Amino acid sequence: MKLICANFKMNLLKDDIHNYLNTIKGKINNKNVIFFPSIPFIEEFAKNNYLVGSQNISFKDFGSITGDTSVLQLKELGITYTIIGHSERRTFFNDSNYIAKKIKLGLDNDLKIVLCIGENLEEFEKEKTLEVLKRELDEALQDNLDIINENNLIIAYEPIWAIGTNKIPTNSCLDNTISKIKGYLKTKYNLNLKVLYGGSVNLDNIEELETIKVIDGYLVGGASLDALKFLSLINKVN
Repeated sequence: MKLICANFKMNLLKDDIHNYLNTIKGKINNKNVIFFPSIPFIEEFAKNNYLVGSQNISFKDFGSITGDTSVLQLKELGITYTIIGHSERRTFFNDSNYIAKKIKLGLDNDLKIVLCIGENLEEFEKEKTLEVLKRELDEALQDNLDIINENNLIIAYEPIWAIGTNKIPTNSCLDNTISKIKGYLKTKYNLNLKVLYGGSVNLDNIEELETIKVIDGYLVGGASLDALKFLSLINKVN
């Protein structure tokens, strides 16, 4: 069963969330769709028995870190998943320095991790994609191998140049890249992990993406914000 993750990012207000929940009521398979709303609305999804995660966690459990949110606080809201290493967090908040610490903290607190990796346009054009992806995997995994397993870590490949642009890699490029991610994880770390694709996944390209058999699911951004369109997208995923 493919995983479908809805990353709302910093979008939607209270009334929007209530309308969203009313629209999807009784229409979602709670075993493979995970919602990542903004923090104020996590509890709304959790109390309606949806799988829910946070878009980030702090690298410390408690302390004087103004503006961060503790994994323990987020667990009290009902999360069972968290995204770590999204490109926007890496770009705007320098999160690359904290990925391994956040993964350890999340796993130590029984969360399942969606780890984002991806190259920017310059790296893609210079054919450095695999070099970047291997480095990001190594930085995240090497200090956490004793607690990582195939049930608690999911990889999301998000080419940064494709996020929000309606541009996606070709089928052959995606097939090749995701196959090599899986091969690297197996060869170096003996891990068979699910690899999701994220980066402008929408109703216009989901059927084409579905022809790429190595994709284990999707991390959906903007296309998840409209409940009816998201339901239509879900229905196209096998």
